Amino acid sequence: MKDPLVFDTSSLINFTKFYYFDKYNEKIIYDTLIKFLISKIQKKEIRIIDKVYDIEWFETRYNKEIRDKIKDDDIIKTKFLISDVQDLIKNYKDEENIRLLRWTDEQIDLELNDYESGKIADLYLIAYCKNLKNNGEKPILITEETRKNDGKIIKKIPTICGNEGIRYENLPYSLFEIYKNELKFNLTAV
Repeated sequence: MKDPLVFDTSSLINFTKFYYFDKYNEKIIYDTLIKFLISKIQKKEIRIIDKVYDIEWFETRYNKEIRDKIKDDDIIKTKFLISDVQDLIKNYKDEENIRLLRWTDEQIDLELNDYESGKIADLYLIAYCKNLKNNGEKPILITEETRKNDGKIIKKIPTICGNEGIRYENLPYSLFEIYKNELKFNLTAV
């Protein structure tokens, strides 16, 4: 079995954008890509956590046709990770951003609550990957985030992954490298 890929919300939303134009034409490639993704989720090669599926992804209008095909037992429940998330909050609160952006105590509490509750899934993704790693697996967190400072109260996913020894990659890497023997991309202009 391949190393598990743990997808963040942006990667799921962007998954079909490579052949989005096909969605309204022949729809052959687009539908095949969706079937591929769903099959990998059902085989647990691609892992979707509840905080991504139930909260972040649910609040968007993107890729409803994918969301509707994912079954409840395909979703990883993460309630057991709350203390790990709390530890990550303590370790990765970005004091520099708090100072530079002059966050009030009330703003800090509201934002940290969003991380702890999973409204922002980032730390649950990392905690889940840490859990997999501690159980002998080699997870790869698929994220579209960069290290660029965007004023968040918690450090960025790539920064935390680097510090925690968790491998992270972007979506094109997973499609073109990890699944290169299963996905053959081709574009012909006529």
